[in-house]
Amino acid sequence: MNFPAECSLEEDTFPARALNLGGGGLFLSMPRQLAPGKALSVRFRPAKHLPAVEASGRVIYQLADQGVGIEFTEIKPEDRQRLLRLILRWKGAKRKYPRKPFVAQIEHEAGVILGVSSDLSVGGMFIKTKEPLAEGSNLKMRFYLNGGPMVRVAARVRYVVKGMGVGVQFIDLLPADQSRIDVYVTKGESSTEDSN
Repeated sequence: MNFPAECSLEEDTFPARALNLGGGGLFLSMPRQLAPGKALSVRFRPAKHLPAVEASGRVIYQLADQGVGIEFTEIKPEDRQRLLRLILRWKGAKRKYPRKPFVAQIEHEAGVILGVSSDLSVGGMFIKTKEPLAEGSNLKMRFYLNGGPMVRVAARVRYVVKGMGVGVQFIDLLPADQSRIDVYVTKGESSTEDSN
């Protein structure tokens, strides 16, 4: 990823290049040093088919002679949704290893639902569901990989992509289950060791 961005700092506007993009911010290569905490505005178009995004942000960190990490402090909800959809498409196109879809049972405050996922990591997963789950809500999840015992884990909704699903972060994943997931995502198979 590498696309132009325009930064505004008080009355000064200068060019930058976005080298990494997330739903919560971006990493910018730029000709100047900016201290952590510095507020700025940024304008960019991550893809030709999308409208330009304008957001306010603050510097979270600086890497000498490389650039700065910016956290969005203000961005239109529709722009954030466009960015999340684009990132999901990019991730799907750049998979190093194939993914196999599986079904997860999800308990939340309004009941139990089933969600399909093919995007699993040791940190969490993206679940395809049209069920409205609020950002920040806590979940209890159960799912099987290719074999072995059921994985049971508490999770929290980190972001919502309307009409597509939710990204969840695992909270209390057991080390044995973490190892099984690691094997599954790197080799496409599950360890059959007991997780207890």
